[in-house]
Amino acid sequence: MENILGIKITEARTKLGLTQDQFGAHYGVSGPAIFKFERGYVKPSLDLWMKIAADCGIAEKKAVLLWIKAKLPQQYQSFIDLSATAIAEPFAVYEKPVRPPYARIGDQREMRQRLADDPTLPPGMRAMFADDEFWALYRPTGEEIQKLVEMFRSYTDARESLFREALRLIRDFIRSQY
Repeated sequence: MENILGIKITEARTKLGLTQDQFGAHYGVSGPAIFKFERGYVKPSLDLWMKIAADCGIAEKKAVLLWIKAKLPQQYQSFIDLSATAIAEPFAVYEKPVRPPYARIGDQREMRQRLADDPTLPPGMRAMFADDEFWALYRPTGEEIQKLVEMFRSYTDARESLFREALRLIRDFIRSQY
């Protein structure tokens, strides 16, 4: 079993030219503890590892993934790919995509156009938004549309009728006095 954390700790300690006792004193642990970390007998706590990783110049997200990978049994360690874009480009992966602020749109035609142009909406929801009868009967507000999209965007297999029911439920909650 590869000792990822131990290798990184050894590299950091030798790069600084410190003994295990000196290195351990810097982090508030004993020299024998550093010896055990380096050999892979014991894994450091996440807090201790994050301090060491920060001093080694390892990005926070990569440090967490390294620690998790080291804690996993050998057969599962391959599940964590450290070369993924999650480490190379953290903002591209972890940033939430900007959602259109439907609640701020007052013009129904503009809202319909924006909804029609949104490729992230599920097919059933897009079909509902494309239906002229839906707009004539329901006359949804921007706030209702925003809540519907935020809450039910992930239901990709839902039918149009289920999204209509969801909109009714949202409308009841918004209009009620709780």
